[in-house]
Amino acid sequence: MAVLYFFREPETVFDCASFICGLQFMMGCTGFSKQGPLFRISLWRRVYSLTVAIMALMGLFGSLSVLLAAEDVGEQLVKAHGLVLGIAVLELVMSTFVFVATVLSLQIAARKHLAIYLRLAALDSRLISDFGANLNYRKILRKNIVLLAVVTLIYLTAINCAAIQLGSGHRALFLLFAISYAIVTGGPHFTGYVHMSLAEMLGIRFRLLQQLLSPKFLEWRFPQMEVRELRIRQVVAMVQELHYLVQEINRVYAFSLWSAMAHDLAMSTSELFMLFGQSVGVDGGGGGQQGDEEEQGSSGRMLGYVALCMIPPLYKLFIAPFYCDRTISEARKCLRLVEQLDNWFPQKTSLRPLVKSLMTWQLQAKIQFTSGLDVVLNRRVIGLFTTILVNYLLILIQFAMTQKMGEQIEQQKIALQEWIGN
Repeated sequence: MAVLYFFREPETVFDCASFICGLQFMMGCTGFSKQGPLFRISLWRRVYSLTVAIMALMGLFGSLSVLLAAEDVGEQLVKAHGLVLGIAVLELVMSTFVFVATVLSLQIAARKHLAIYLRLAALDSRLISDFGANLNYRKILRKNIVLLAVVTLIYLTAINCAAIQLGSGHRALFLLFAISYAIVTGGPHFTGYVHMSLAEMLGIRFRLLQQLLSPKFLEWRFPQMEVRELRIRQVVAMVQELHYLVQEINRVYAFSLWSAMAHDLAMSTSELFMLFGQSVGVDGGGGGQQGDEEEQGSSGRMLGYVALCMIPPLYKLFIAPFYCDRTISEARKCLRLVEQLDNWFPQKTSLRPLVKSLMTWQLQAKIQFTSGLDVVLNRRVIGLFTTILVNYLLILIQFAMTQKMGEQIEQQKIALQEWIGN
């Protein structure tokens, strides 16, 4: 595929993950990046991450403070709907909190984070050398490049076009605000995509181990019983290692992933309110009867930009639990195959204690992908997110419509009093 012409052919898991982890590093949300064939942690990398975070926050609030001091911007804010302004402030506060939480938590857990890739690379090395496995790094890298390129293009286009339209007289400041906002919100977004990519890579290896645990494959590939038993023990150890990696991923991403999910829910709700609120007559303009066609066209374009901004967080919010759930499903299939090993090879009684110990460990561990507050990431949580979004959106629209209806009733009372007076 042409997209890989500019990238070196991936040969290791580091080459496969370098693109997505590099974007995460550029956003200041991790303390390591690729150097040579491996990922490295160094002082200058940590300094760079913290510098990017500080500069993004300074650019965000510095440009915002200057814009708020301008008279024309102040007039636009006065005309804006109060509930929309409240949602915008909430979004700004939450975005800042999530960005700071992501940077600090991943900086603290940088070595644990790096160890995940090191352990994954060691496992891949055993799969390739002992079993001749093909892990298809090229396909994963291509998918990451296409997905993140599209998501980045959509997100940056929406934010910058909205900034250009709003900042008729302050375009430089609005662009600085847009770039800073893109970094502050994009960092946690990329962190979610990295977590999704890790879950997908573990799922691929679980499916590969299922093939290796097939009795027909084992008998064909390793006809000697001693070698076969050795390879079976290696596969079982790799199954357990992948389960340990799930736990390690949970520890690294616990707080950052939970805060990012809360932010995505809040942001998606606010953007849905601005989209659907317009359709039921709850607009944020406040221009009254003076709104002409040009103003309506401008409002429509802004709603289009808002709809584009919704795509990256909603995709991550709903697709990531699906990847996690599918990976855990593949892991359970591996464990069921391990449970049958002593039935497939009854002549090797030494496999029974191995199977029994792994089954006991499985019951005690209960491995699942989770975020903070022990929220299990599976398909059920997708339904939960959908319910929260719809219910909160309905509450916001109902509140805004009630407020608008009250204003209309008040205007009718005033008009009636004036008519009676005359």
